[in-house]
Amino acid sequence: MAELPREKLLKYGPKNLTINELLAIIIRKGTKEKNVFEISKEISKKYSLKDLFSMNVEQLCETEGIGPVTAVTLKAVFELGIRFHKESLKKENLKLDSPDKVYELLYDEMIFSDKEIVKCISLNSKLNPISIDTISIGTANQSILHPRDIFKTAIKNNAITILIVHNHPSGDSEPSIQDYEITKKIERSGELLGIKLSDHVIIGKSEYYSFKMGRKVIRNG
Repeated sequence: MAELPREKLLKYGPKNLTINELLAIIIRKGTKEKNVFEISKEISKKYSLKDLFSMNVEQLCETEGIGPVTAVTLKAVFELGIRFHKESLKKENLKLDSPDKVYELLYDEMIFSDKEIVKCISLNSKLNPISIDTISIGTANQSILHPRDIFKTAIKNNAITILIVHNHPSGDSEPSIQDYEITKKIERSGELLGIKLSDHVIIGKSEYYSFKMGRKVIRNG
């Protein structure tokens, strides 16, 4: 008889479980028509982790086998993962001196969004993050952004320099004309205020674009 997911996790650790098995642990029980393994298999086949992450509680509840309790549990699990990632990086006294580190810091959080999110990372003189703030949340292909909102946040955080990060839900990190224009505006505003724009990083699926480097970088994740 095959080992149950809980037994397998206890014996081998969570890294050795498939997505189906991890979902089965969270869902816990099946319905009258299907057992928990059939449900978890169907969910993982129909939806990617990005899909599940992007759904709200109501949308999750529309999925067969997921009730309110399971939906809330899934949202809590995803949020804990994001917060753990941020906390562990802060404890390492992270120095954001390369776009690669910016990508690693925010990829897991931003790649799952189906809307463009703009974040401002306020840095001290040693390039350590003081604060990471969400400046705006736009649509699937556009964000509403004004330099005023960015520097209001940067000044509040006593930032010496800032990093701007936003995602492209399409997965393609290639900048648009609007991306180029807003980056220039932010640079000019920063020069007047004495707060340097260190870089503007666009996060795509397993890739990012750095305005400082002037090119796209492909990553494995």
